[in-house]
Amino acid sequence: MDPVVRAAEALRAAGRVLLACHVNPDGDTMGSALALGLALQHAGKKVTLVSPDEVPLPYHFLPGSHQFQRSVPEGDYDVAAALDCDGESRMGSAAPAVRRAAQVIEIDHHTGTDRFGDIVVVDPTAAATGELVFGLLRLLALPITADVATNLYVALMTDTGSFRFANTTARCLRIAAELVDCGADPFRIADHVYETRSRAATLLLGRALASLKLSDDGQIAWGRLTAEDFQQAAATDAETEGIVNHLRAIAGVRVAILLREVNGKVRVSLRSREPVDVAAVARVFGGGGHRVAAGCTLPLPLATAERRLLDEARAALHRAPAPGGDGREAPNP
Repeated sequence: MDPVVRAAEALRAAGRVLLACHVNPDGDTMGSALALGLALQHAGKKVTLVSPDEVPLPYHFLPGSHQFQRSVPEGDYDVAAALDCDGESRMGSAAPAVRRAAQVIEIDHHTGTDRFGDIVVVDPTAAATGELVFGLLRLLALPITADVATNLYVALMTDTGSFRFANTTARCLRIAAELVDCGADPFRIADHVYETRSRAATLLLGRALASLKLSDDGQIAWGRLTAEDFQQAAATDAETEGIVNHLRAIAGVRVAILLREVNGKVRVSLRSREPVDVAAVARVFGGGGHRVAAGCTLPLPLATAERRLLDEARAALHRAPAPGGDGREAPNP
């Protein structure tokens, strides 16, 4: 049986559903989870939404975002769905509760090999996981309200870089147009996502740019945020959203790395320009993502993590063909 049909049947039969985002949540994982959660609540399901990390400020406006919990309440779940997680490890603290559910569904568009669901709904040709949730809701014949449409539009918009990246397809644009017809407001959504930054996040951006280093050939740019940086800016890791893109924007840079010292570990955001595959770099350290946008966490001192990441980044550059493409990008992990 088609996995999308199996997923729909499992959700239709479920009474209690757990929906999980990935660590360091972005617009796709949160928008997808919220859209599915709100639609299932409309159908009378008891839904728990969990995000192992806090919701970044630009996404506080998302309808239903106040429902996200950092830890999973005790109890039995008929179905648990992991959205956009690209592997069990990317669910962070939510992973044990997801595994305990009677049925586990993966809904994803990443190409990683760490598949863990009883039902796997994966389509690497989809621009965003939100695209798969849209199809699932249509199959379930659940209404796409203005709130559901807003969340799905955010999923598509953020994972396509405002419909600029190479993963933007005609199918994605048609779905986005339908979501606008259902009540999504492109201007309001873009204003919240791209024009809202806290004072602490702005201070972190300055500190990250002040730490900027370039490789001798100018192809790798990296920055670091220490525990002291976070303390002095009175900031959290959620407020680093988008910083790594400033490093990638430097002319000649093919790989950008942002290292953040958080709770005794080093969280890493990786970005690249095609055809450099930073997902392969992230997988070396147990992470994942897309070819040009990935992430991982290293249980190492910051200086050691920096050296190891740079070694792997250089190896990824060596494996990649010489630049000469159009430089178009793909979505955040």
